[in-house]
Amino acid sequence: MKKRYQLGVMDLYPIAVNKTCMENSPLFKVQFVEKVDVKRLYDAVKRALKDHPLFACTIVYDKKYYLEEIDNDFSFYNVNEENRPLIYGDDTNGYLWQICYDDYHVVFEWCHAISDGRGGFEFFTSILSYYFNVEKPVEVNLDLGLESLYDKKEKGIPQKKQPNGFKAKHMPYIKRGYKTDCHILKVPMKEILTVSKKNDSSPAAVLPPLFSMAIRKSLSKKIKNRNVCCNLIIDCRAPMKFKTMHNCVLSKKITYIDKYDNLDFSLVSTIYRSLIDLAVQPENIVYEATKMVNTIKPLVSIRPRFIQKFLVNIVTKSMKHTDCNFVFTYLGKMNLDEKVMKGINDFSFRSWTDFGECNLAAIDFGGTLVLNICENFYNKSVIKDFIDICNELGIHFEIAKEYEYEQANLRMKKL
Repeated sequence: MKKRYQLGVMDLYPIAVNKTCMENSPLFKVQFVEKVDVKRLYDAVKRALKDHPLFACTIVYDKKYYLEEIDNDFSFYNVNEENRPLIYGDDTNGYLWQICYDDYHVVFEWCHAISDGRGGFEFFTSILSYYFNVEKPVEVNLDLGLESLYDKKEKGIPQKKQPNGFKAKHMPYIKRGYKTDCHILKVPMKEILTVSKKNDSSPAAVLPPLFSMAIRKSLSKKIKNRNVCCNLIIDCRAPMKFKTMHNCVLSKKITYIDKYDNLDFSLVSTIYRSLIDLAVQPENIVYEATKMVNTIKPLVSIRPRFIQKFLVNIVTKSMKHTDCNFVFTYLGKMNLDEKVMKGINDFSFRSWTDFGECNLAAIDFGGTLVLNICENFYNKSVIKDFIDICNELGIHFEIAKEYEYEQANLRMKKL
């Protein structure tokens, strides 16, 4: 009998929101120094699947959803990113991910039901390591994510409730399905760190308030609520000293409010840092993980499935423009072997606008911060305003590429 893996609420959530306005399939793209060797890539993926068994699974339904191991063959698409297939799943022999390549690039995207950004990143970097003949030890931990942190007795350390952000109607956006405008910005990491250290802060407490300031420039001063609410993605693994291949993330809402305009940026950044530091305290992670499980579990447990789909559609349409104004996710530094880094020219990470109409995804690649901004705002001055605001602080972003990006999605008859 094939091995099956239980799914936690954060694994079931992406299945529930499949085909809705909040479906999300992240993407990693790497550029090699030399042309892609397809045989080496195939062998690297095969080895990585042994280290990351959840990626060697498909979705099955037997009274409830599971991930079930498969030994189907997998293949790659020889196309560039713009021409890659926008549907995978049934078309990828049951695998919940797809890989495309052209002369020098490899693109990897996956369904969040397998794992979150950190889990996907670990799998993809295992592929890169094996591709360049570097061993990358992996600790296989298949404990469920937030459920493993669940403790209804934990009350957490009190946190100040953040105000709501502006209403979506006050920042007109373009409705175009899973398409979005993508802006790839780059800056020397030392410039980000200089500002961070000067403010006793971190990149996650520097970029969100700066982007919030840029958005506020496009908001009418006549509207009552000009607050900008950001969802910062928190990986629970590091602060909890807990490893798992399953989804294990929470989000922290931080809102830029009117009074911040009259403060030095160093103080604003310090406020953000303090809020983040408090959010990642073990007590608060346990409290928020418990609350998240209690919130999502009833939704993903609804039967029959057609009723669940009906209700999920209502919930997602409501949350998309009320939960936050933009999302910020930072994967940190790529800690890969020097041999691997020498074989790579470029790396980027992007995520479609599942919440709100803007998503910022960043990674430190070899001393360069690569920031992918996906947005659907009618007013395109936001990016320029953001760059100008950053310039004033000594952060000199350059636009590497701008183009229309479309998210690929998991599509399976069994979902």
